[in-house]
Amino acid sequence: MSQINQELQAHAYALDELIAAGTGARRVVPGIHCTAAADFQHLVGELVRCAVVADREAGTTWAVIGEALGLSADAARARYGKVRLLWPPPPQPT
Repeated sequence: MSQINQELQAHAYALDELIAAGTGARRVVPGIHCTAAADFQHLVGELVRCAVVADREAGTTWAVIGEALGLSADAARARYGKVRLLWPPPPQPT
């Protein structure tokens, strides 16, 4: 989780720089904001998966995990029950 946290911080800083640069620019590279946000979203998803695995290994119930994620226990189990840690994740097909 520490590595993901570091990557999230780097992405947040890069996104902040991008927004600052785009504010004064006449023309922004098309799609750059969505690309940066999608990268951020992917990392947050990885962080949630790692947190679920860590909580389950610590004995946390699916009900508690589900509540924290805004899901029922059954929905949390269905979504994350077979998740295993893979970091770094394999590249996404483009």
